[in-house]
Amino acid sequence: MKNVLLISGWAHGIEAIKPMGDALAGRFEVRLTTGADVLAARSIPDSDYIVTGSMGGLLAMELLPESCRKLVLISSTAKFCAAEDHPCGTHEKILKRMIVQLQRNPDAVLAAFYRNVHHPHPCHPYAGAQEPLDSLVAGLEYLLASDVRAKVPTLGVPTLLLHGAQDRIIPVGAAEWLHGQLPDSRLKVFEDDGHALPAHHFAETMNEVQQFINEEDENE
Repeated sequence: MKNVLLISGWAHGIEAIKPMGDALAGRFEVRLTTGADVLAARSIPDSDYIVTGSMGGLLAMELLPESCRKLVLISSTAKFCAAEDHPCGTHEKILKRMIVQLQRNPDAVLAAFYRNVHHPHPCHPYAGAQEPLDSLVAGLEYLLASDVRAKVPTLGVPTLLLHGAQDRIIPVGAAEWLHGQLPDSRLKVFEDDGHALPAHHFAETMNEVQQFINEEDENE
């Protein structure tokens, strides 16, 4: 049985990706991990398929194991912070401010972040931080420094890009840039959704993921 690894994004724990894992279980051996754990280990275990997004997508592109046969990137980017040659990103001053404010009032920072994550839909009730403060800060520092654009054209695995046109965390232009640079990719844009596609368009998201992964088995 082939295996699928799901990696969560910044400030999201295992519970955020468990429904996706449950949907894939049975046909695949499913493993779940957090972006924070991948960042701490600086490695990704051998996997046939990887499904991830946001910070997890950056880590997947940077640390992609040779065993990976297909990659699914949900709400992802090759460079989180905006630059003169990369306008489809977040200004670094926002992340720097978040790092400072996390030390003072982490609940307020995370509540505001989750509101943007779920835009344009109502945010789920905030239940408090899912990760230790040092892991959250380490993730923001990684997002400040990360830039895998040079590696993107060398990623030979077929890649599915799913992105919301109303994403307030990572502009859809980041997915369009990836689609133009990846050797083998397809892009699906959800016009009426933002960053948290699986939370608000679960059935449609999983249909795209399963169809993309299953194509390989059907062709073998």
